[in-house]
Amino acid sequence: MINLFKFYEQNVKNDEYYYRFFDDLVTHPHRISDEIKTAFDIEEDEDYLDFEIFDEDEAIEKFKGLCEPNLDISSDKNKRMFYYLCFYLYKNGYVIKEFPRLLSRPPEDPYEFTYNDIRNKILSLNMDRNGTVPYIIRRKLVANLTFEKKSSIVVEDDIDTIFKRISTRSATFESMAIDEKLKEIANCIEFMLREDDKYKEINYNEVAFEYINNEIVKGYRKKIQCFRHASGKAIKEREKLTEAQKEFLIDYGITIIKVIYQILNK
Repeated sequence: MINLFKFYEQNVKNDEYYYRFFDDLVTHPHRISDEIKTAFDIEEDEDYLDFEIFDEDEAIEKFKGLCEPNLDISSDKNKRMFYYLCFYLYKNGYVIKEFPRLLSRPPEDPYEFTYNDIRNKILSLNMDRNGTVPYIIRRKLVANLTFEKKSSIVVEDDIDTIFKRISTRSATFESMAIDEKLKEIANCIEFMLREDDKYKEINYNEVAFEYINNEIVKGYRKKIQCFRHASGKAIKEREKLTEAQKEFLIDYGITIIKVIYQILNK
């Protein structure tokens, strides 16, 4: 079993978006202190155990359950569960296709999503009934939410620190939109390799055998250069790429960055 309380407590970092919920999710007033547990031989908080799930599929089903229109999302337990689930799914690489930024940046009040965002989505899809949104339509949208698991390639903390350093808005890699990710991958490779107005050539065989070399990296940089510019030509080059091709370029770029990082910091 996976305890979402513990997962959040052990994995959240104080420089990421989700840390703003720390006081409510970890040091909330209902948590029993370690001292009292020891004194009265209490193993766990009673509601601490309510945040256990079996796997990712159960996490998705529980999340959909929290979006039910007749559920009180403002209750302490439901509100905490909402953030625990968002955090868990986000850390495991999930994105909701219909609401692509929700898991990386959930609102400070879950009601903003479970009521306002869902209602606005239904209106934008013309699924409403003369401006009203019945519960049955809300349930249909929630039931059909598409949870996609993105790249299994994880950006380690050290590399993410580089992305935040070079980002003009100090953003973590996962919080970036897809085109922004490709732009910052190009910037990251330049940051790591460029020295005295020249690009260093390194021995990629130390880590990547012959699957990556200086010419391949040079060609890759050229391919994604269009994401760094706003000219008409650059925009047209971006528009030629499908979402699947962009995802591949992101995964491949992170692989290149990991290899460069390992070689330069061995």
